[in-house]
Order: sequence, then structure tokens, then C-alpha cells
Amino acid sequence: MAQDDARPDHPTLGRWHALQALADRLDGLLRAPDATDDFPAALHAATRELDRIMAEDIDLGVFEVVRISADKLSRYGSLHSLHTACVVWLVAHRKEWAQTKRLSALSAALTMNIAVTDLQTTLALQAGPLADAQRDRMVQHPLDSERLLRSLGVQDEDWLAAVAQHHEQPDGKGYPQGLVHMTDLADVLRTCDVFCAKMSPRTGRPAMLSPTAALSIFHQRSANKFGASVVSTIGVFPPGALVALNTGEQAMVTARTTDPLRPMVALLTDERGRPLDAPVGAATGKDAGRPVAGAAKDASLASLFPPTDVLRTR
Repeated sequence: MAQDDARPDHPTLGRWHALQALADRLDGLLRAPDATDDFPAALHAATRELDRIMAEDIDLGVFEVVRISADKLSRYGSLHSLHTACVVWLVAHRKEWAQTKRLSALSAALTMNIAVTDLQTTLALQAGPLADAQRDRMVQHPLDSERLLRSLGVQDEDWLAAVAQHHEQPDGKGYPQGLVHMTDLADVLRTCDVFCAKMSPRTGRPAMLSPTAALSIFHQRSANKFGASVVSTIGVFPPGALVALNTGEQAMVTARTTDPLRPMVALLTDERGRPLDAPVGAATGKDAGRPVAGAAKDASLASLFPPTDVLRTR
């Protein structure tokens, strides 16, 4: 951690580094769960840490989910679970779920794919179609993950049921059991899983820009009753999203305001699209002289500056 990042006047950067450290710990837990002496305790600690970070800085959690970055492809298996958990937290917060239910939902999100963590990364990097053996593992992974969690000592039945049912659908067309009834936790987990999958890149497919992913989720059966909560909570121009301003400047959203169409941003380019020397914090909207024209079209803008430089403008 850079020295200036740790100073008290950079609380956002302190939380950012804590979130990245959590992602690293989670990667180890999910890829080698048997190597942990007490997996339930270790996962519980990770869940509480994520709960704390989200409670302290919701916009930072959204920024982590939405921003485009190369590691979302190379570490897809673990990061997808973390990002899904962030969105689950947003819905649980909006629905005012009790802490016990919220923590069970977060634990389920973090471990929903524990039986196929490495395979998920392989598939994200794989250009061709799934092999039969890969497809069979993916179809069975909800139940395989539940069994693995039980063998590791997990006893929270709400957590376990959500993992086992997170690909089931009310019309019976889900998998692997074709259930028509599932728990609320499984329902919200499926919705958030789909949303985050749409946001993430695959080999041969770029990451979907947030507004598009938000709208398209309504056309998915898996959105169900929690779809509106996901979209309204994430917002039109969420933190981490790349936006084009009417001035010609390109920017990344850093925080939401009371007006969903007037987010705070970090300017990345000047009016002619030329990269700045460093990101510059700015308000948007007519009063600020910088109305948001819409989503930016160039995903490469996300790699102009490290996320810490962007967050430092908040």
C-alpha cells in the first residue's frame, strides 16, 4: 500500500485496499477450501468484513462491481462471487433484512460456485464451447457446492439451501433439480448472479456497460421479483461506469448523488478526448456545465488510470 493511500485523509483508499485484500483472501479460500483449518470461521470472517466495508461505503462496493478491469477475466472464479455478494448486500440493505439473514445471503453468494471456482475461470478464458464434462460439472455445481460446504462444516441451512437452489427458476426450467419453489435467498442470489455475469467480460465478449446490463435483466426469467431492486439500487450511472459528457469529456463515475442523472465523476480526458495527466474530480449536470450524455463507448478508457487514482478524486 502506498504511504499516502494509508493516511487518514484517504479513507476511501483505505477501504479500497481492504476490499482488495479481502478479494485475495477469498480467492485462496475458494480455490483450496480444504487447506483451511476452520473453513466456516474463515468464511464468516470474510463475510463480516465485506458487510462492514459495504456499510461504510456503498458506492465503493458498486464501483468494484461495475468497473472494467483485466483481473475480472483472469480471476473470474473468485471475483464473480465477491461481486455477486456486493450486489446481494445492496438488495438485502434495501429490503431491510435482519443481519442474520443478510449474512447468510452474503455467505451463500461468496460460496455458490465453490465446487467449480477454477473451472469458472477456465470457462471465462475459453473461446470455444463447453466440453461435455465441463457442461455436466456446471449443471451439477449447485448441489456439488452444497455437499462440499457441508463436508467443510457449514451448518447454516439457509446458506446451504440458497447455494443448492441458486440456478432454479419458478417455472421449473432451472437446474439441476427443476424446482418451482425456492427460498428468498436463492431467488435474490440467482438475480444478482445473472446481473454480475452480464457485467463481466468473457474471452471474445467485452464487459457489458452497466445501463445495458441493468435493462436487459428485466428480460431474464431469473430477474423475478428482485430484478427491480437490483436495477434501482445500482442506478442509471453507477460508480465505476464510464460516461460521456456533453462537453466531449470522458469520465468514470465515482459516487452517486440525490439526482441519479447527475453523478460525481473523475474526468479522464479533455473535451477532445485526449487523456489527462491525472483524473480530475467533477460534478455533472447542467448547473455544473457538464451534463451526462450517456454511457461511454470506449471500454479502454477504464485502463487509462489505476483505480486508486480515480478514487483519490472523491
